[in-house]
Amino acid sequence: MLLPPGLNSSGTVKAEMSAVHMSSDSDIQRVSIATRSDGLGYVVRFHFSSPPESFRLIQPEAGHVQVHFLHFGTTPDTSRVTVFEPFTEISFTPVADGHGTDIRLESPQNYIARAYPDQNGRDILVAFTEASASQLALMTEGMTAISWETPEPRASGLPDDTASGGSFPDFPINGDEIQIDNGRLMPSQINRSAISFNTIILDPGHGGRDPGAIGAGGTYEKTIALAVARKVGGYIEQYLPELNVVYTRDDDTFIGLAERGRLANKNEGHLFVSIHTNSHTGRQANGAEFYFLGIGRTSSALEVMRRENSVIRFEEGSDATEELTEQQLMVYEMQNIGNMAMSQHFAEMLDHQFSQRAQRRSRGVKQAGLQVLYEASMPGVLIELGFISNPSEERFMNSEYGQNILASAIFRAIRDYRENFERAQRDRNSN
Repeated sequence: MLLPPGLNSSGTVKAEMSAVHMSSDSDIQRVSIATRSDGLGYVVRFHFSSPPESFRLIQPEAGHVQVHFLHFGTTPDTSRVTVFEPFTEISFTPVADGHGTDIRLESPQNYIARAYPDQNGRDILVAFTEASASQLALMTEGMTAISWETPEPRASGLPDDTASGGSFPDFPINGDEIQIDNGRLMPSQINRSAISFNTIILDPGHGGRDPGAIGAGGTYEKTIALAVARKVGGYIEQYLPELNVVYTRDDDTFIGLAERGRLANKNEGHLFVSIHTNSHTGRQANGAEFYFLGIGRTSSALEVMRRENSVIRFEEGSDATEELTEQQLMVYEMQNIGNMAMSQHFAEMLDHQFSQRAQRRSRGVKQAGLQVLYEASMPGVLIELGFISNPSEERFMNSEYGQNILASAIFRAIRDYRENFERAQRDRNSN
């Protein structure tokens, strides 16, 4: 039985999060700014004495970017941070578990910000990439600036819309109305010609002769991926019947990586959602991860890339390589900045739903050179639901209850992403 996903979605949407190894003291020694070599923007580098435990970035508005560094150490004197146009200020605020950083730019400035570790694994880089006003509007839609003085609220207990059935008065059960902020917009008020988001591609990983990862108890990754994908599709068909759901596979069939992308493109998908489970040699590894296409810079991202791309060995007569080159990914990033920004935005929504709403541990939003995302010409994210190699997570993901919770979280992220997309479309048309 499908549990109603509900409509309640509150709190600050988390952005990029990456965990790294931590030493006893992790000081921010200095901050530097450089123009990007490709001419498409700037890079702000935070020079650490040793890696912070984690970091996350949000962009609440065009000229304001915030980075939360979880670390035990000092920061440089703000007066020693030299900025130049288009930046106006970089400031730090001590918080209980590290420092909050505010980066401000002259307005109007259309740059999308993204944070990631440097190749040395110690410094944290924030890249600012030129974007259109519409792309930036999608990224900042619904984002709220963090108040460093007060801790961010975190839900306690299991979220109401996955704990039981119940009723959800703010959810349009019949799909006849769309909730916007505190009011309701009826179908007669909607300019349907302005709304173009109508097809979701659900991609259950592996299948057929490719079982994917095998769990501690013998469960196949392909089985869980298909079960959760079907439940996500069931929620969409029940609560958003106007959307078209396309499965790259709906049974235990092997589908090659390139073919999955071709199916998505042929059906003119607007969002590609690839569902997988993770695996590790250690049975204690746990938590979900959310990947969008790019150059993987962490060991876990590289491991996921190698494992998921290795599916190519099951493809008959394929001359494709298992690893995308850094040059291929750099060209892709320059040519598809809009898709990448929207993919990251959707990944952040998934991260929020899993960690804040479904109360599942999230290991954050990451990038990796994943072939299946590279082949799909649309925004896309690969979800690692959890570690099938962990007996506890395997049991959860293999249970009806667990699959309902996971599918509900994915559905809510899709629903919120679509609402943001359509709201931005309406705003552009009205302007």
